[in-house]
Amino acid sequence: MKRCTECGQIKDETEFYWATQRGKTTRRARCRECCKRDPRDHSTDPRPEGRICTVCNEYKPLSAFHKHKICLYGVEPMCKRCKYLKRKQRDMDDPTRMRRLDLKAKYGITLEDYAAMLERQQGQCAICGAAGEKLVVDHNHTTGKVRSLLCHLCNALIGCAREDIAILVRAAAYLHAEQHPELGRVRAEVAFVAAVAVT
Repeated sequence: MKRCTECGQIKDETEFYWATQRGKTTRRARCRECCKRDPRDHSTDPRPEGRICTVCNEYKPLSAFHKHKICLYGVEPMCKRCKYLKRKQRDMDDPTRMRRLDLKAKYGITLEDYAAMLERQQGQCAICGAAGEKLVVDHNHTTGKVRSLLCHLCNALIGCAREDIAILVRAAAYLHAEQHPELGRVRAEVAFVAAVAVT
């Protein structure tokens, strides 16, 4: 036996619809009669084949909704088409929204930070100096620290070398040996000197 939270009557459990929330299937708090009287409640079937979208108010099959395990019937209340149109409209209203979210989520910087870095580098790649193309944010994969803006190829170069200076030095020696076969096999030695600003 179970008491309805709306009418207060004690009824047999079969007088209550099943509901699935947070992965658990239990009886609803309101009895069938109270649910039928509520025009907002469309769950008159314990295992329906569809539901009404909360945006377009159309009855659609459950396959027309994205899955969501904690929502009623295991699907979202908004259908896929309405969700797509809502996202499309939001992107039209704010074209930089996704770019801002992406920079913040991946690198912890804002669009203004990116613009400031681009201005400091005069729109050029920090390695090869290429300009006129979209530069990507380079960061240390271990610490997450943002380094500079690079062109796609230079960013891929560092990634393919596993951010290891020794690999890059050996690659330079390999290319040098191919360009100067008269030297035979060569070994590269790199010295790092602090850059001094000319006044």
